[in-house]
Amino acid sequence: MSVSGIHGVHGVHGVHGVHGVNGVHGVHGVHGVHASGDSSPMLSSALTLTAEALMGYWDGAATGYWTGPASFGWSKSTDQELRRLDALDPSARITVLCHEALGLYDVHPDEGADKIDLRIGGTTALRLQPPTLAALETQLQYLRSASDLRSDRMPEIMAQQGDMLSFFGAQQKLNWNRKRWTMILLHALYIAVSTQEMRIKHFASVPRPIDLSPLVQPVIQTPGHSSYPSGHATEAFAFATLIAALRHASAPPVAGKPKAAFTTAILGQLAVAADASRSEQPNPADPLVQLFRLAARIADNRTVAGVHFPVDSAHGALLGLGATLGLVAHCSGGEKGLPVQDANGTAWDRDFTLALWRDALKSGEWASTARYDIAKPATWHSLPAVWQAAVREWSSD
Repeated sequence: MSVSGIHGVHGVHGVHGVHGVNGVHGVHGVHGVHASGDSSPMLSSALTLTAEALMGYWDGAATGYWTGPASFGWSKSTDQELRRLDALDPSARITVLCHEALGLYDVHPDEGADKIDLRIGGTTALRLQPPTLAALETQLQYLRSASDLRSDRMPEIMAQQGDMLSFFGAQQKLNWNRKRWTMILLHALYIAVSTQEMRIKHFASVPRPIDLSPLVQPVIQTPGHSSYPSGHATEAFAFATLIAALRHASAPPVAGKPKAAFTTAILGQLAVAADASRSEQPNPADPLVQLFRLAARIADNRTVAGVHFPVDSAHGALLGLGATLGLVAHCSGGEKGLPVQDANGTAWDRDFTLALWRDALKSGEWASTARYDIAKPATWHSLPAVWQAAVREWSSD
């Protein structure tokens, strides 16, 4: 990701993001201001002089200044954990959260089946089999057709090289004033999911479109890692899924109608979004429809640009959805019987659209009989505390 994106100006790590001017390492961050002035040798010297002038002689005896507990250890409740996280320096906080999030996942190749397994909570949650060369060659026709859209989509292609959250923020009110804990949770999700994505890419090592033909001629620099699965598709669908989960969790209950589990609800919303994508006039007022239509467009723009095959986006979207469902299950108290998806890249013999992708999900093309469970988190786990705070942000919006 580049300067203007997830690591950029308005993204997770940007000027208004986690590592930016108002973020972790910026003006109000670790290496930034000292109280209300810039750190400097002169300021440190002045503080020393002031302390010597005001405090007089001190023999090192305790002064009774501390009013907190007399013994220390991990949190005993989510409220206590949230207070601790809130008091942390931002860089320490995101390190704590990312450690927990990363600990949920693992990636292993299954040498006997030529598949790559994403494990969540120690159990396989998703199996991906990279496409063959012959399958990729048949997809070059879709890149050729998509290239006709380059002039229309160039601003999006350029901006989305490093910035997705600005596009989600244009429809979902994402900012640090109103959605602080949501932004922190999105940051932890991004680090955790992109790490698994890159590990899968390393195992897959699928060539890029430009490697198959000099006629592709991408309009942006081709990234220096595996084409499969698409990182943009993975991250865009991860963001869409997490925001959808927060909206679902914060929605008021309907009288006489129990709220469906999120996994069930999100698959239902994907059906609505897919149906809307087939219509010339989808419901513009449905935020969940817009979320997944945006995620699919971000993914598709990478094929238009000439750096991804449709199968990269199809399985990247599946990775983003599956990885985020596991994180949400952990954050929201654990869940049993989550579906395991098993996707063969060679079998994806079509273009990538939200409707086609949802049809594959709905038809059971990737379904397996296996299920996996996410254990109930302990009171000292940090992500559930952040999740609850983020849900409250959406409830009060």
